[in-house]
Amino acid sequence: MDTLASPEHSLADSALVTVQNAVQAQPALEQASDEQIDALITDIAQAFEQKLEYWAQTELDATRIGNLPDKIHKLGLVTDRVYRELYGEKTYGRLHGSKTFIEYASPVGVIFAIVPLTNPVPNSLFKTLLSLKTRNALILSYPRKSDQLGAQVVATVQAILKKHHLPETLIQAVQTPSRETTQLIMQSDQVSLILATGGGDLVKTAYSSGTPAIGVGPGNVPVYVSASADLSQAADDILQGKTYDNGIVCGSESNIIIDERVYEEFVEILKQKGALLISEKQHIDALFDDSTGRLHRTLIGVDAMTLAKQMDVDSPTPIKLILIAADPEQHAFLSREKMAPIVTLYKSEAGQGISLAAQLLWQEGAGHSAVIHSKDQDEIHQFASTLPAGRILVNMPATQGMLGISSDIPLSFMQGSGSWGGNISTEPVHWRHLVNIKRLTFKK
Repeated sequence: MDTLASPEHSLADSALVTVQNAVQAQPALEQASDEQIDALITDIAQAFEQKLEYWAQTELDATRIGNLPDKIHKLGLVTDRVYRELYGEKTYGRLHGSKTFIEYASPVGVIFAIVPLTNPVPNSLFKTLLSLKTRNALILSYPRKSDQLGAQVVATVQAILKKHHLPETLIQAVQTPSRETTQLIMQSDQVSLILATGGGDLVKTAYSSGTPAIGVGPGNVPVYVSASADLSQAADDILQGKTYDNGIVCGSESNIIIDERVYEEFVEILKQKGALLISEKQHIDALFDDSTGRLHRTLIGVDAMTLAKQMDVDSPTPIKLILIAADPEQHAFLSREKMAPIVTLYKSEAGQGISLAAQLLWQEGAGHSAVIHSKDQDEIHQFASTLPAGRILVNMPATQGMLGISSDIPLSFMQGSGSWGGNISTEPVHWRHLVNIKRLTFKK
């Protein structure tokens, strides 16, 4: 008598087939020449480049967080800069070296990547280009809210793979995203590497799976505004960084520590540039969930005007950013990550701002990024020496600096937080993390 397979068996079977398909497809990439691989990633980048607005709008419709112009810009970073940095780069076989020392690169095999809800299209395209360039097969797991969007992204890439006479299963999406499926694939001995972008629990699950994993920690960027800072420029930078995609980038500004000698002046400058200052309990309660201390989920990634409306605040001029004046002893929950155009303000005693910035970062976001606005080189050095952050950004917007737009940091959609954040490294993830490097050496 036949029996129906249980849902658990169906999940396991589907996950197993996905992994096996990737394993079988991956060797085809090792048969391709460097020129063929570059032609492949060129076609993929161009396919998305030609429809930036479509993909950005489709992502916005699916996730309901962020804004269209910045989503267009964010995806353009991948189709332009990431692509150009990969094109022509030697990532397979003999790389470079000297007469006595030569490096060789081999693909890891099958990569399983978790995609975050904050930027599903650029994040998965970034991982796709890196994986194919390094000749790895890739399995993508999208959040349930964006799994149909993910299916469209993967179908677009698969059509290009087919055009290049390569197996479509080199890039796949998990058909039924769930915690159980994720764990099954993570624990497969045929998966060589996990790229875990997401919440802390997910990253810990990846690390405990038994499969090598690269995870990234949460953001909660402290920004120290020194008495020596160019206050107008610092205000512009904070507004630019925290309003980008409505504040959902993990490396955006979160807590602003202002030297008491310039506090009132700086807050007034922020207000003149479009920020709204709040401190009343009723306004804070309208934004944050009492049970979790976090921003209400329905307010994640909305703009500042929507936040003002939520608080029943009217303004004759456009509001770009919400400022919350807080006491670290009384409003501890406000020092955590806020995925919207909201920042918390702290007044620091003269000479104590750096230690307060470090204290706030240790509470949440250790290892990620930190910003200082200052003209004092000794103070900048002290900040860099004190803060537990993989990226120390000086006189620039946090988001754009962390992404490598306004800095020399390599552009990446995975920023490591090192041991401070429970990760293996503070490096931005790039193609060298997706290969095994062999080092051939001759006796001197």
